[in-house]
Amino acid sequence: MQADKYQSFTTEDFLNDQDFIRYVKQGLAEDLQFWDEFEAGAVNLDAYYAAHKELKFIYTARRIVMPLSFQRDLLSRIERSADEQQRKETVKRRLYISISSAAAVLAFVLFGIWLSTANVTVVTRYGEKKSVLLPDGSMVILNANSSISYPMLWQINHHRNVELRGEAYFKVVHLNNNPSNITEEDRFRVQTNRLHIEVLGTEFDVKDRNHTAKISLTNGSVSVFSMISGRHYILKPKQMALETRQEALKIVSSDPSVEQAWVEGNRKMQKTKVRDILQEFEDVYGRRVTLGDPEMGDIEIDGTISFKSEESVLFVLANILNANVKKDSTAIVLQAK
Repeated sequence: MQADKYQSFTTEDFLNDQDFIRYVKQGLAEDLQFWDEFEAGAVNLDAYYAAHKELKFIYTARRIVMPLSFQRDLLSRIERSADEQQRKETVKRRLYISISSAAAVLAFVLFGIWLSTANVTVVTRYGEKKSVLLPDGSMVILNANSSISYPMLWQINHHRNVELRGEAYFKVVHLNNNPSNITEEDRFRVQTNRLHIEVLGTEFDVKDRNHTAKISLTNGSVSVFSMISGRHYILKPKQMALETRQEALKIVSSDPSVEQAWVEGNRKMQKTKVRDILQEFEDVYGRRVTLGDPEMGDIEIDGTISFKSEESVLFVLANILNANVKKDSTAIVLQAK
C-alpha cells in the first residue's frame, strides 16, 4: 500500500477502500504498522478518524435479543395504536394538502419576485456584432466582446434601464411630447461600470473597457454622471465625456463619426498610437499582439483601418510598420523586417 494516495482521501473514500476496511475489521498485524505510520503524518486525520469510528461501530455491533414478554407487550401496543395511527394519517393527509397549497402560493410569490427582477441579457462573442431592438423601439448596436441587460418586464414596470459591458451605439426613441412634464418612463438610462447615463431620446456611443469610459454624442443631449469621480455633465452634440484611470470625468471635443465608425466595421485613427490600436484589436478579437520592437507602439497613425477581420487589421499594421506577421494558435507577433 502507498501512504501518499491516502493523504487526499475523504471520509467516503476511506469507507470505500478495501485495505482500510480490512484493517478496521480484522486488525491484522501487517496492517497495523502501515496505518500507525499513516496516522503520524496524515493531513486528513478528521476524515480518517470519522471513517474508522463508523466502521468500528458497524463491525462491533451486536444483535440485541429481546425477552419474550417484552416482544408480546410490544405487539400489544402496536395493535392498540393502529386505530390512533389511522386517525393521525388522516390528519397528516389534510395537513399535507394545506402545506401543498401554501407552498404553491409561496412558489407563485417567489416567481413573481424573480420575474420582477429578471433581466434579458444579450452577449456578443469576440469578432461579433449584434443589433438589438429594445421593447420601446430603441435600437442598440452591440460591439464585439460586449453585453447588455434590460428588465424582462420592461413594458410592465415602465423602466427603460439598460446595463452595458463593453461598447454599444444607442438610437433611443423619444417618448416625451411635453418637455415641461417629464415622467419616469420617459427617461432612458444606461449603466456601465463607471458611468450613469440618462437621456430622453438621442443617438450616442458608449464605451467602457480597460478602466476607460467615454460617451460620444451624435445629437440631442445626454446627462452623464461618473460613479468614480462624482462629476456630472450635460453633453451637447460633438462633445465627448471621457474618464480614464488617470483623469476624472471631463468634456472634450469629438467627431461622432470617428467614435461610431466601428458600427460599419472601421476605425478612424487621429494620431492614434499603435499600442492603442492593438488594445482595440484585443478587445474586439480576444487576441494579444506582441511587437518585436516595443518602440513601434509609440508610432502614431492617421486614417481608417478596417476592423472587419483579424487579417485586415494585421495586414494594414504590417504594411505601415514594415513588419512581418508571425501568427500561430497562441500568439501574434509583428516583427520588423
